Amino acid sequence: KFAVTDSQAFAEVDAALPKEVPLTSFSILFARAKGDLSVYCEGLGALKELKDGDVVLIAEGCSHHRQCGDIGTVKLPKAIARLTGKELDFRFCSGGDFPFAECSPKLVVQCGGCMLTRREMMRRISLAREAGVPITNYGLVLAAANGIVADPATCMVVR
Repeated sequence: KFAVTDSQAFAEVDAALPKEVPLTSFSILFARAKGDLSVYCEGLGALKELKDGDVVLIAEGCSHHRQCGDIGTVKLPKAIARLTGKELDFRFCSGGDFPFAECSPKLVVQCGGCMLTRREMMRRISLAREAGVPITNYGLVLAAANGIVADPATCMVVR
C-alpha cells in the first residue's frame, strides 16, 4: 500500500518503487508525530533564503557515537550546500543539547526526534518560531535533495 524508508535511502527506494506507491520516511513520520510537520514544511522553504556565511544549526536528538559519513555532520551539510549553492556555517548539537540562542542560526534542521519527547520537540519548534527562525526536518531536507517533497497532510512524498 505504501513504503517507509530511511531518509538516507530516498533515491534508491524512489527508483525501485512504482510511482503509484506512496513513499515516506521514518524521519518524516516522526516529525508529524512528535513535532509539527506543517511548520517543518514551511521551514524547508528557508533554504532558498540562505546567504553565504549564514549559520545552520543541525540538531540531532540521539547521543550516539558519530560514524564516518554521519547523516547530521556529513550528509545533511552536503545536501544543503548542493540545494543552496551557498557557503554556510554549520553548527551541530546532539542529545538534549540545543544551543539555539548561542549560535543565532538562520535555519534549524531537526532530526525526527525518536529519542526525544514530543514536549522537547515542541519546545525546540517554539524557540525557533518565537525568534523568527525557520525550522525543518532531516527527512524533508533529504527528500528535497532527491527532488521529492512531503505533503504535510499525509506525510507521503510527492514525486
